[in-house]
Amino acid sequence: MTHTDITQKAAILLCAHGSKSPKAVEEFNHVLSKVQAACPDQLVQGAFLEFNSPTIDEGLEDIYTKGFHRIIVQPLTLYNAGHTINDIPAILTAFKEKYSDVTLHYGKSLGLIDPIIEAARSAIETVMPDSDPEECKLLVVGRGSENRMVADQTINLCRKLHERMGFGDSRYCYPSGNAPLLPSALKQAGLSHYPHVIVLPFLLFSGALLSEIYTEVDRAGEIYPDFIFHKAPHLGTQDNLITAILHHINAIKESYNRI
Repeated sequence: MTHTDITQKAAILLCAHGSKSPKAVEEFNHVLSKVQAACPDQLVQGAFLEFNSPTIDEGLEDIYTKGFHRIIVQPLTLYNAGHTINDIPAILTAFKEKYSDVTLHYGKSLGLIDPIIEAARSAIETVMPDSDPEECKLLVVGRGSENRMVADQTINLCRKLHERMGFGDSRYCYPSGNAPLLPSALKQAGLSHYPHVIVLPFLLFSGALLSEIYTEVDRAGEIYPDFIFHKAPHLGTQDNLITAILHHINAIKESYNRI
């Protein structure tokens, strides 16, 4: 491949928030390897906003020094919130000012596209009991935020999962920041007539928040022993997450190929 070929060919940088949890980093690297395998003809690397290395700026620098002047930057975020709309774009703007010959294509947050909904469904199915879904109550635990659009995304996911899976009841809640809070939702579930309670953390990777959610669920199980609380995994373990990431990357490719 000539130097001109390299500069015009797009590399891909997947950007995660980062975590103090080694397991979260391991999960991100697993996702990265899956995307690399799905894009064998492109350079695919990963970076983090904070806590881990390389940082996003370091990741961009490394790709640029390898000769790639067109970079697809895909955030691994579920919500179109502060990190996605402010922090990462600020890093990209600074990098563009440093290297005027680089072209950066910034992707959208993963959002509630169909592969994300299916990833949530698959996560739930890993802990579904052998009983009628109408005997189950679903609790979707989203990230609390002052941004109403972020909170509403959890509500919309809950509604879509209820429609697709036919639970007896489906509710949404948050660990903090918005009502209803998780402890209150768990208490309500423990006073209901649904013997099975499935709790889905609407999160990408492991970390402190996931541990807090599971701790609350375990506590509810002790308080309400007549009910079975099923802890579904987060979305980062599901193959449909890769489909969602590739969907956004391909959308970027199609947009600049039309130019």
